[in-house]
Amino acid sequence: MNPTHTKIIGLALTALVTTTAAQASWLDVLIRGFEEDSYSKFHGEGLPKRVGQRREAIEYREDFKDRMGIYSTVDSLGLTQYSNNKIGLALIKKGNTDEAAFQTVLAQKDYRSLKKWRNGPQFLEALEDYTKENGCIPKITSVSHGWRSDERPGEGNGLSGNKGVNGIYSSNQDTPTFIARFGTRTLQKHLKQKIDQGKIEFCSACVVQFYACNVGADFASTFSQVSGCQTVVATGQNSPIFQSTANAQARQKIYSGAHYWKSAPGVWAESSSEAKKKGYDQLGTWFRSTPVKNSRGQVTGIVKENLGTQYIAL
Repeated sequence: MNPTHTKIIGLALTALVTTTAAQASWLDVLIRGFEEDSYSKFHGEGLPKRVGQRREAIEYREDFKDRMGIYSTVDSLGLTQYSNNKIGLALIKKGNTDEAAFQTVLAQKDYRSLKKWRNGPQFLEALEDYTKENGCIPKITSVSHGWRSDERPGEGNGLSGNKGVNGIYSSNQDTPTFIARFGTRTLQKHLKQKIDQGKIEFCSACVVQFYACNVGADFASTFSQVSGCQTVVATGQNSPIFQSTANAQARQKIYSGAHYWKSAPGVWAESSSEAKKKGYDQLGTWFRSTPVKNSRGQVTGIVKENLGTQYIAL
């Protein structure tokens, strides 16, 4: 190859790289705009101002445990452990499988089937597959990243997929706009359709638990309304409670207490003073939504709770 040809090829490659970089930069800006459109204006919107548990929600959880034969004991570390709870579906988002904390949760094997998902259609497909293979879904334990909080004024009303474009959302009002809706599905429309068609079925008593950061309270309430399940989400930064490796006992708590998780304020101005200024006991906490049903099993209301910073998963 002569020097002239080499120079021409070099210039062409430089132009290609420059064009690709420019396109990537433009795409990043476009995606960021789509993401920002899907965030609510106030973090914690729909979260009760007082921290506490409601009788109806406690009774629902206890009834679920009774029906499933789940019982609890306290171990030598003082942690509550559940037995006979290896039921239901575990979900993990593709791309999150190398996260040590998620792997520790899944290592407990407190589920019957494990499915991976990347976008809205795959999320629903995982529920559909479980129904076909095992019958009604008694429990879902979902581990994944939720919404990013860095430089964000609020939280998303659903679980994000790749860069917040793909994913599962509460309703059409929460999804991104235009082309960014590709790969998205909603609870109110698409999950409900699958349930009405009998392709997805939840048991008459069921519990759904999302280990993911910054999920909107509205997402949990909508999930309860559509599925009839008690649903729990972290509206703040979600992480394991036990993380110390100082000694053997502390390390053992990481694994034995993998179902103990916290949700707390992230980068937002959610200090104690800020919460008090807005009339809250705490923000960025766990939110639990419990359906109230009539004699025909229809959801007639939703009980909402601000559980505070700790949730112990079943």
